[in-house]
Amino acid sequence: MENSNLKVGDIVTGKVIKVEQNQVLVDVGYVFEGTVYKDHLSAEKIVDCNDVVKEGDDLKVKVTKISHGDDKNVLMLSCLDLERQSKLALVKADLEVDKNVEAKVFQAVKGGLILKYHGIELFVPDSLVQLQSSTAEELQAAKTALVGKNITVKIIEVRTEKGREKYIGSRKQTQYEELKVAERAELANLSVGTVVKGIIERVADFGAFIRISEHVEGLIHISELSHYHTNKVEEVVKVGDEVTAKIIKLAGRKISLSIRALQEKPWDLFIKNFKVGDKVEGTVWKKMQFGMLVEVQREVRGLLSRFDYSWNPQDNLAGHVEVGSKLELQITGIDNEKQQFTLSNKHLEYNPWADVKIKVGETVSATVKSLLEKGALVEVSGVEAFLPISELSEERVSKVDEIVKVGDVIQVEVLQVFPKEWKMTVSLKRVVDKASRSEFESHLKDNVSANQSLADLFSKFKK
Repeated sequence: MENSNLKVGDIVTGKVIKVEQNQVLVDVGYVFEGTVYKDHLSAEKIVDCNDVVKEGDDLKVKVTKISHGDDKNVLMLSCLDLERQSKLALVKADLEVDKNVEAKVFQAVKGGLILKYHGIELFVPDSLVQLQSSTAEELQAAKTALVGKNITVKIIEVRTEKGREKYIGSRKQTQYEELKVAERAELANLSVGTVVKGIIERVADFGAFIRISEHVEGLIHISELSHYHTNKVEEVVKVGDEVTAKIIKLAGRKISLSIRALQEKPWDLFIKNFKVGDKVEGTVWKKMQFGMLVEVQREVRGLLSRFDYSWNPQDNLAGHVEVGSKLELQITGIDNEKQQFTLSNKHLEYNPWADVKIKVGETVSATVKSLLEKGALVEVSGVEAFLPISELSEERVSKVDEIVKVGDVIQVEVLQVFPKEWKMTVSLKRVVDKASRSEFESHLKDNVSANQSLADLFSKFKK
């Protein structure tokens, strides 16, 4: 079909009628065939046109020159503009919104970066250059360092300004996407129960953040730092510390960690280190009406009952110590199920009353230890007994030293014995009275008269 209206700039499709090394003849329906020289067949370097087309091929071309002459008619054709347009269409297809492309940084300018993608200019604003925050100086240094390098950006907007398309890209978005991919990969290797190592990056009032891997961090709540009571995070860890922790909860990107889950509980350490009968040194932690709580290991406290203060019921140990005082005690009982234990001070002391076998009515030897206004304290079989002034003599006694003195060894009769209360009362006059009666009865056998009463004789004898 003849195309006699053909003009420069027209784009037509013709059929290749002849292929030579340096040119191709094409029938485009004009009065004479057109020529496509090798340099206009492709933007790529061509050695032989036969490597690109063959006779009979359809070829889309652009008319670049038409001339008529007596000697020669010229119809020049070219594939270059069409090839460029085709490539440009493909390039623009890569630059659709939400697509990622790799482009070279051409220039760092005020407000952002200029990139080139197959000759098309892209612009990345300062706010979208990088994911991490930085000062103006740091950002400028980062931008300068990127010049000449290929970076990946996401097309976020295509504007038309003055008839030209302007492409806006974001490097920040692609960095975020890469981070998410890496983060998901790292999270896939974690599960509840996994033990991890990491560096403490920052601390807050409620806990410490630990960097587990390049893109993943977890939180150790203050309650999970230690089995022991913690007032401040810095009491246990500080920024820069390397720690080992156990994952106790996973919820998406949120990872809860525990250091104490890898530590022995204070009670378990106590059970491992101590048993019933062991002597321990403890610190008075709290004084109460019925006893004291004594800490024998950090935050492990036992009860020292007031009944275990001393064998001596008059000895109030609580009155001699304060909170914080050190005591040597003995463990007397451990309840592992309730995690409780009891302590005793008296079981480390000798109980002199344990060996006392004296009964009421017995006559025993006593040594006078001290004199009181209302009697005397005497020692009987290694324990202390009280000799009231009223039990010194049948006669009225004004002063104790009228009858006994410190150091005297005397015979007394036991009137009362209360071993648990460490109490014993004795009498001197009863022993004297018994001795007088015995002597009188012996004398009576030899000298009694039928005209005398027993009371008269006894009264006389006592004088």
